Amino acid sequence: MLRRFDSPYMADWFAISLRWIILVGFVVSLGLGDKLEIAVSWPLGLLIAWNLFMTALAGMNIRVAYHRLFSTLVDITLAGLFYWAQGGLRGPAVWAGILPILTGSIFFELLGR
Repeated sequence: MLRRFDSPYMADWFAISLRWIILVGFVVSLGLGDKLEIAVSWPLGLLIAWNLFMTALAGMNIRVAYHRLFSTLVDITLAGLFYWAQGGLRGPAVWAGILPILTGSIFFELLGR
């Protein structure tokens, strides 16, 4: 269920911007290591599509039900898929887990609410 709001949520914009920075970091690190292959980088495309969707929602001041929790769970799932597709601990995307940690910390702050 989508809900429209009158004022923008700054946490959404911070999380979206941080996601873009991390996604650029993923592309750069894979490109520099000659590991940017379509066969194993498809979760990166899903992450980009997800962030485009979230950018569109934030631009229209729309949020989904349980927005923070839902967004964090999708980030965890897609980052996990990216980590797994890149080879886990032996792959170049060992630091993929930083994406849901940082976006979750923006949404839930220090107290975790």
